[in-house]
Amino acid sequence: MKPARTLAYLIALACPISLAGPAKSQNASRPDEALTVCLQSNDPPLSSHGGEAPGGFDLALSQHIAQDLGRELRVLWFVSRDDPDANLAKDANALLSDGRCQLLAEYPLLNSTLERPHAPTAKLPPFDGATPEDRHRWVKMNALAATRPYRLDTRTVVLSEHNANRTVRHLADLDDLRVGVQIATLPDAIAMNYGNGRLIEHVLHMPDARDLFRALQAGKIDAAFVDARAFDAWRDAHGSAGLAASGYVHSVAFNMGFIGLASNIPLITQVDAVLADLQAHYAVAPMAAKAGLTFIPPETPAVRPDVGPTALQGD
Repeated sequence: MKPARTLAYLIALACPISLAGPAKSQNASRPDEALTVCLQSNDPPLSSHGGEAPGGFDLALSQHIAQDLGRELRVLWFVSRDDPDANLAKDANALLSDGRCQLLAEYPLLNSTLERPHAPTAKLPPFDGATPEDRHRWVKMNALAATRPYRLDTRTVVLSEHNANRTVRHLADLDDLRVGVQIATLPDAIAMNYGNGRLIEHVLHMPDARDLFRALQAGKIDAAFVDARAFDAWRDAHGSAGLAASGYVHSVAFNMGFIGLASNIPLITQVDAVLADLQAHYAVAPMAAKAGLTFIPPETPAVRPDVGPTALQGD
């Protein structure tokens, strides 16, 4: 598998108080102006909009930052398309460059996601309040700058109840099990490349992470290799009956931070100071726990190399 395709998988995962609509914001960082943050609208436990009330870890973190800066928080909810061709880097750049928000949360800090965009323009992703013109308009992209990271995004193994006592220190410990993965995701790429294809004959592909957990409960698969936050989302909505956390964490992980325009460094610096204070007082983990997110602190270096073939083959 080509490294560029692997990175496409990763970006597709990466990856949303006044809940304001699409009013444009400029690169100002004055205390009397609202802080506008773009959050994904359906990515629990990180951010979600709809149902009883908006919530999630990234919303709580954004609220704290705005409060610390003495500013009102306005959230623009958007959707990063859930398909293998989605590109959060372009979506984020378009939203920021179009002045829709000053910051975008939950951005993977990798060399390729922070480099100056090669394409001059990009289309806006779907967002609350978008007009027909917005859906077809091309936005000129600009250089981006990231804050310091606030958490580490990881992958884990979830076991069926029948296999709850199995020790998983390496993916090789799943050799004789039926292993489910969500198609076209980073766990999929790792599972298919691990140990030069060691698990291929045991891997079952499913379209959605929720299908994996249902299959585990029904005994149709023995283990699921998933993003840790997907398991958090399932437990928050459905509980953990019939499922067992293995405690395994794969080495392919990346730091998450806020992203803004490079022309707005004063704001990035202000947010860095707030994040540094939160981390110094160990305040991020409780915030994550309240939102139902398994928290792992960020690691050095803050910005990591892209995921290559060697990383996909190991633990």
